Amino acid sequence: MGFYLKGQIVSIEALQNRYQANTEELKRVINSSVRKGLLSRNFTENQFSVLGKSRATVISVFQHAAKSGLTPRSVVRAVVVIPANKFVAKKLNINVDEPVYKQTRTRVINDQVIANQNNYIPIEVCPGLESIDLSHTSFQTILEGQFNAVVADIEESFAIQPGNEEDNNILGIEHGADVLIVQRLSLSPSRFPIVWADIHVRIDRYDYVKELWPEAAMLLEKTKGLK
Repeated sequence: MGFYLKGQIVSIEALQNRYQANTEELKRVINSSVRKGLLSRNFTENQFSVLGKSRATVISVFQHAAKSGLTPRSVVRAVVVIPANKFVAKKLNINVDEPVYKQTRTRVINDQVIANQNNYIPIEVCPGLESIDLSHTSFQTILEGQFNAVVADIEESFAIQPGNEEDNNILGIEHGADVLIVQRLSLSPSRFPIVWADIHVRIDRYDYVKELWPEAAMLLEKTKGLK
């Protein structure tokens, strides 16, 4: 959409003529652009307003850790395409069984494993994700720079509950031990979800939690007596 100016009105017919794309290809591009906040739908189904790429206003956990003097690292254990279940579909505002990326990661701070994380992303947001090396790069930086998917806002919730078997293995905790659950929904400038992250954090890494998720640290202080 780089040929169009911000505020310009474009039609499906004009886009088809310019890009010589078939209807299905064009539909995918349009849906992706609307989700990312690059286009907005007008009152008619065939016309869109060009919004253009917005400036990033939210930094990632990776970026925040680095700015705080910590050394973050991410080990991507798997990137697979799965059908969205009802819960994931609701989080991402997509249809049930629609294919999504499930990106499984181990988060490391200062060479200490801190979190077991699963990201769920609509494929239209970042096609080809499985081929990208994220070991020493913020995933959010890749989204914004390579896929024009700017994170304009986040919604986070926190809870404490027993870890699952995967948490036991990845985090090195005992069976039945509690973990901090951080659920982080990243939203585009158009308020569409672009990433839902389910992050399970070792609660004994309190100093890191306090730096990266201050509100979650308050929860640990209240329920676990950590200081």
